[in-house]
Amino acid sequence: MVDKTGKTAPTTTGADAGDGLGPADLVAAELALDDLFASARTAAPAALPEVLEQAILSEAAATQAAILERQALASDLASRSGEAGGGLFAGLREVLVGLGGWPALGGLATASAAGLWIGLAPPAFLPDPVSLAGLEQVDDSLLYDSYDLAVVLSEEME
Repeated sequence: MVDKTGKTAPTTTGADAGDGLGPADLVAAELALDDLFASARTAAPAALPEVLEQAILSEAAATQAAILERQALASDLASRSGEAGGGLFAGLREVLVGLGGWPALGGLATASAAGLWIGLAPPAFLPDPVSLAGLEQVDDSLLYDSYDLAVVLSEEME
């Protein structure tokens, strides 16, 4: 095929060219792939470089030390406020520290609000949770189309 510039277009090769693999070729390819996976399972994993291992371990130790320091500080604050009589605030502070601080509480509040919103007004591509629960409102289950008390009482009086 020649386009307007005089250059030839690339030809189609492989599976698109119509010369597909036969059943024997597919079986041979599958066996070769199985052999490749078997050799990968038996091969020893590559060793982690010593510098990278030391960097990971030192960062983990620093993170653990920071967490323990934060917990110690929170327990000290809670014990001081407990002595001063701030029981409710000390309990809330302990809950806040247990959750992970203000950033974690903000994420929890955001996820809760999003979950409530999606639950109350699900998007069009999600199924209605009421129908998933098996609850259906059928018109036959309601005696009247409205809950107008005057209509109900007038029909009972007749």
